Amino acid sequence: MEQPAVSGVAHDASGAAFAVVGLSNLPTTDWAQVFRALADADLTIQGVALPGTARPASAADTAGVPARAAGGPSGPPRLSMTPPSVLNLNAYLLYALGKAARRRLTERLAAHNLRLWHLTVMSLVADLGPQMKTVLAARLDMNSSDLVKIVNDLVRTGHVDCARDPANRRRVLVRLTPEGRTWLARLNAEIASTDDEVLASLNEEERAQLASLLRRVHRHLEPSPAGVVHDPPGEVEILSGGSDEDGRIDWTHSAEELARFVESRRALHPTAFTHHAGRRLDVLAATVSRGLYSGEPGLILRTGDEGVVVVAGADHGGTPRPALVLRQVRAEGVGASSAEEHFGAGRA
Repeated sequence: MEQPAVSGVAHDASGAAFAVVGLSNLPTTDWAQVFRALADADLTIQGVALPGTARPASAADTAGVPARAAGGPSGPPRLSMTPPSVLNLNAYLLYALGKAARRRLTERLAAHNLRLWHLTVMSLVADLGPQMKTVLAARLDMNSSDLVKIVNDLVRTGHVDCARDPANRRRVLVRLTPEGRTWLARLNAEIASTDDEVLASLNEEERAQLASLLRRVHRHLEPSPAGVVHDPPGEVEILSGGSDEDGRIDWTHSAEELARFVESRRALHPTAFTHHAGRRLDVLAATVSRGLYSGEPGLILRTGDEGVVVVAGADHGGTPRPALVLRQVRAEGVGASSAEEHFGAGRA
């Protein structure tokens, strides 16, 4: 018996490509429906040749968007639907919306021959400054060999380079090149339109509130890593009565600026604050360190002569710089204490 066949290419959410071949001993097999089901399984199907057709199936045919699936002269009415009862489950809604958003983002990146990991690695280096590959892999919870492949891709395209750390010649740092920084800004602006597509039904105020709530849930599920005090740049928390942002510490500012900032907020509300281990931490007193320190902004260091210091200022190629020495702090739900007491042995 003749076996109707189709062939094409599929991409998963990470951008990896797969050859797709379908065989059937049923001459009435609805291949468009089969490949729509695959598309809902986080595969983007391209170039699928359906038997008896004069052209490859379009993205609309294969991804379940309104061409054939929605009905009309070329096909039956769209019957698929989400069970109404699961719309009351927030976890399901987050899953479904996340899958749709990831598919759109993956398509935007694929147009530049990139995957989500390329964007993630470049963004982390842009946010935290030059990093060792082992640190990048740990920060991204990524297999080290996979991280090396991603970095090698970005080196070949000129978006990053790898150079010896001036402060420690045994270490090799991954750095964003000027071309890579310019390209990343342009890419971020381009893919920001994904937000507009996904959130088209919300106005500007609703989008800001949703973003704030999602970041709060994200902090709950994925608290800041041990040894770092900071929040993501641009974090905005909407509270009744106004914003609580006036006292937030931006660790990319210099230690001198932060020491003046902490002092200026002592008699105000809120005082200068940051976050550590998922909890708010007020910084009540701080000074500029005598020594110079290197590392990402917000990195906590315990020293024998200066106590608890936090690396401050942008990390330019690992160049040592003054840090902020924490003198007095107040953790959320706890009274004021010295930084040495709060960051007891092993807590930093």
